[in-house]
Amino acid sequence: MSGPLLFFLVGLIAFAGSFVQSTTGFGYAVTCMALWPLVLPLRTATVMELLTAIFMSIYIAARYWQFINWKQLLWPGLAATVTNWVGVQILQNSADTLLRRILGVVLMALAVYFIFFSERLRIRPTRRNGLIAGAVAGLTGGMFSIGGPPIVAYYLNALDDKREYTATTQMFFIITIVSLLAMHLRLGNVTGEVLRVSLAALAGLALGTGLGLAVFRRLPLAAIKKLVYGFMLGMGLYILIFG
Repeated sequence: MSGPLLFFLVGLIAFAGSFVQSTTGFGYAVTCMALWPLVLPLRTATVMELLTAIFMSIYIAARYWQFINWKQLLWPGLAATVTNWVGVQILQNSADTLLRRILGVVLMALAVYFIFFSERLRIRPTRRNGLIAGAVAGLTGGMFSIGGPPIVAYYLNALDDKREYTATTQMFFIITIVSLLAMHLRLGNVTGEVLRVSLAALAGLALGTGLGLAVFRRLPLAAIKKLVYGFMLGMGLYILIFG
């Protein structure tokens, strides 16, 4: 697929993902990586998600800068920068079809966790748990640019204030995205085509972020989260079956 239709679909998907992330703290990568690989090569979609997501994370983190919990960033951030490299190596050396099916399994597993277990399981904000959450987020971030759900599960328990949670989560994303983009630049994955299509994604992202932040305090987050989790489950099953 190419031309105006591709640009429109890429921008529309970015709009939906950025709206969800602006209201819930995550969801941009999940939405984009569930749908972009249907119209783009998976590696292209992975790099494009990083290139566009960093703008949204910087904007949100800047708005809530004073609420960033730097202490809670240390161990998850360190672990993620190590496992980012492992995830990128898997991405580089695996067949596209295999990667898409693994992505399907990851999306389904995350959806099942958030639907059935996230309210029951309490993750203590310890150094060990921070390292584990950061390591898992780094691995899935390197493979699919989806590092949000594991770190969200940790920060939802570690941080009580909604603004502190949002600011710290976005700062974590900035740290990992910078690390991943440096790796992809060295590998030559940031191409002219990726940059060209990313412009359409940035337009959708800007609109979705602005609208999402405007309703940040008013939207029923529980309902939005259920829709996102159901979407993750359905798209994971679709990608797993059809590759």
